[in-house]
Amino acid sequence: MTSLRPLVKLPMRFNRGQNPSVPILQLLISRVYQHVLELKLWLLTTLICAYLIISWALFLLAGETGLTGNPLTFIYFAATTASTVGYGDLSPETEAGRMVAAFWFFPGALLIFSAVLGRLTGVLVEGVRRMADGNGNFERVQGATVIVGYHRDKTPLMVENLIAGQDGDEKIILLATSKNIEIPEGVRLIRAERLDALQSLKRAAIAGAQKVLVYAGTDAETFNTCLAIRELNSEVHIAAYFEDRDTARRSGKLANIEPVVSNACESLVRAAQDPGSGQILMALSTAGFGATIYSAIVEADKPTGTSMLEQSLRGSDGTLIAVSQPDDKEFVFRPFPKELNSGGSIYYLANKRLSADDISKGLEGSNVRISV
Repeated sequence: MTSLRPLVKLPMRFNRGQNPSVPILQLLISRVYQHVLELKLWLLTTLICAYLIISWALFLLAGETGLTGNPLTFIYFAATTASTVGYGDLSPETEAGRMVAAFWFFPGALLIFSAVLGRLTGVLVEGVRRMADGNGNFERVQGATVIVGYHRDKTPLMVENLIAGQDGDEKIILLATSKNIEIPEGVRLIRAERLDALQSLKRAAIAGAQKVLVYAGTDAETFNTCLAIRELNSEVHIAAYFEDRDTARRSGKLANIEPVVSNACESLVRAAQDPGSGQILMALSTAGFGATIYSAIVEADKPTGTSMLEQSLRGSDGTLIAVSQPDDKEFVFRPFPKELNSGGSIYYLANKRLSADDISKGLEGSNVRISV
């Protein structure tokens, strides 16, 4: 018959004559040694305090009352010695005090100062490495532009157009799941397992974001990400790219976002029927390459005449191409309505984004406020 092994391990037995405290002492020494190697903060603080107390006692026994009489004076003396600054205004005066300084205080001060610098350098390097690896946390950042999703050939172009658009996109945060990422200059990275994870979106400063661009791998992932963003920020403007037009339309209604779909087919037809129009359409959608499309919101105590707006834009080298009323999502091209209600939007062509003052130059006396 096969013998059964005991299911429960018996307590460790010590050999006859062995001290039971030896394993505990070995474990304690091992842990302290590990903390010394890692320069734990508590251990470093303990060493500094012990070193200062012992040094103060030795100098006191050596008769160095000028150094030990005032605690602040002694701390100042220790700091100038450890940092190797050595102003020379304080130094041991007795023979015994000089021996204490030569064989104990100076070597100990240099060792501890080096350890503190090493610890601080390690913390800084670790923080920079975490940021570079995408493990940072920008939750407290306000007014950022967040790009959700990474595409090697498209994301750098998006960053270039954001900067060229001159719309206050100085703080750009990229949330991505890809491992191999070429981060554009000036962009902060947040790496995540999923784009729609709330914790990852929080780290990417979604709660205080100014605008969000979503370009995920699939339409389903894009839609789920937009819904997750809405949980954290119900007011932020979201522009999301979709492959399917029906999905884009539903997402626009359900998640209250601005869906964007590819118009490659339409552009191809325009280019075939009217040579050069395809290049013009591409140029109009690219900031920093000639004229492009910009928008502004018009607020006033009463409706504003579109002819006045058109004339004001023309005076700043802008061309009005469309307007939209605040209660209507449809865009109106020429012929424009006679008046634009307060809160309506204007869309214009210009070589650069016009400031609120540029647009309102020709609207003096009409109490019109422009938001760009």
